[in-house]
Amino acid sequence: MNQKRECFSETMVLIVTGILLLANSGAALADIKLPAVISDNMVLQRNKKVSIWGWAEPGEEVMVSVSWHRMRWAVTAGDNGKWMFAMNSPKTGGPYEMTFSGKNTITLKNIMAGEVWVGSGQSNMQMSVKSSANAEQEIAAADYPNIRLFTVERKVADQPQSDCVGNWSLCSPQTVPDFSAVAYYFGRELHKELDVPIGLIHTSWGGTPAEAWTRREALKEDSDFMPILERYEDAVAKYSC
Repeated sequence: MNQKRECFSETMVLIVTGILLLANSGAALADIKLPAVISDNMVLQRNKKVSIWGWAEPGEEVMVSVSWHRMRWAVTAGDNGKWMFAMNSPKTGGPYEMTFSGKNTITLKNIMAGEVWVGSGQSNMQMSVKSSANAEQEIAAADYPNIRLFTVERKVADQPQSDCVGNWSLCSPQTVPDFSAVAYYFGRELHKELDVPIGLIHTSWGGTPAEAWTRREALKEDSDFMPILERYEDAVAKYSC
């Protein structure tokens, strides 16, 4: 009898735990969520129409306000929960704030407006500052809080992604060592020349061919690329077996 009671008690605990997990899961789906690249410390391309996107509960209205403009935007999440809109960025400078309100509220801080550049490619772009010439001195001098660094975590995907893993950090001797040397030195010179904030997004993978960074639809439009696609599909089929 005691054993049956104990089993019944354990079963009830599992059921209650499952209900709580489902409830928490539902709450998480309803919350406004932003991609990693739209976060604290980010840099917006100055004086341009920039796209802002995220996720919420399907049909949920998301209100967006910014510290550099009195205007507010209302955008509604689609059936898949995704929302997107375009807004005018500041001419330059900062720091600014951006607030997203719905069933939850997210406030992004320390946003700057300036030049945003993407550093992509193979091993030449991948090489880190700590592997470059005069690394010790260069790292010690890398105190540029208005240069912001974002490294995209590597991930293989067949389709363009709406999000990635990474975060914006202020350029400093602590954050720069593993960052792309080419991107950093380029951004530093641009920062000195233009005297505006610089956002550097590092996404490289040594040894990857150019077609790996190109949409399959674009490759299919040129017959010269068909052998590449055929080799890829053959390799995938053999790997799956």
